[in-house]
Amino acid sequence: MHILEEGDTVLHMLEHTLHDIWMMIPLLYISYLVIEYFERRENNDDFLFRKLQKYGPFVGAIVGIFPQCGFSILAAMLYLNRNITIGTLLSVFIATSDEAIPVLIANPELYTSIGKILVIKIFVAMVVGYLVDKIVYPKQKLVMFSDEVIEDDEEESGSACPCCYVEYPMWISALLRTLKIFGFIFITTFILNLLVHEISEETLSKVLLTNSIWQPIFASFFGLIPNCVASVVLTQLYVANQVSFASLIAGLITNAGLGIVVLIRYGNNKKQTLRIIGWLVITAWIVGIVLSI
Repeated sequence: MHILEEGDTVLHMLEHTLHDIWMMIPLLYISYLVIEYFERRENNDDFLFRKLQKYGPFVGAIVGIFPQCGFSILAAMLYLNRNITIGTLLSVFIATSDEAIPVLIANPELYTSIGKILVIKIFVAMVVGYLVDKIVYPKQKLVMFSDEVIEDDEEESGSACPCCYVEYPMWISALLRTLKIFGFIFITTFILNLLVHEISEETLSKVLLTNSIWQPIFASFFGLIPNCVASVVLTQLYVANQVSFASLIAGLITNAGLGIVVLIRYGNNKKQTLRIIGWLVITAWIVGIVLSI
């Protein structure tokens, strides 16, 4: 009987979860169609590169807010080629939010949060970028753009972005991305519903350090996971009121997609890579704690 009751509980939680989030699918799909359109447009890359080199953190912060991990990979490659400064690299990393924006768009009641996230991340990205370039590393030497750009190994990665499907038509790629992110959301929401049912929301809040000044620190380390699942889980926890806005911001500041992986894989100066990661983490802590207070 006990086993049957547990089975009924799980089935009920599955139905409850699907009922709560199924309406997100059309909003997610529309969001990814728009993103796919801009990702696939033929752009003059040299123009973007030169703007990044000339205006540094300002352009880096603006570019970084677009919801895709490709820009963080591009910024990492340009940095390793000494085409952009450390500050510009950090501005892109800090500004990028990976899959958080599409997930928030799929929750109309949280539209005001999108504007706050974008404004805060752009501001922080610019401040940290210029601080690093002007004060910490004021004498960086850049080289002009060349054709010798570090390229990812297609045999290993298959695609620059593990959450993208550039080999398919736009509408199919958008659908696959929608289903993949929806899958992450469904699993996260189901686990949260099950935990609340089994251990109570109060206990879950304690485990996740809800309303604690330490939660942004926990979120910043979680954000370092180089995959879109990190931003999706953080955003869903925010939607479920299990992490604060400050913690969401902290986690998204460190969530630089695969950009950090590129630095670790191709960078010869491992100490400098650790310093860059350290700048991200410290920035996340400061911003998260300040917002918490």
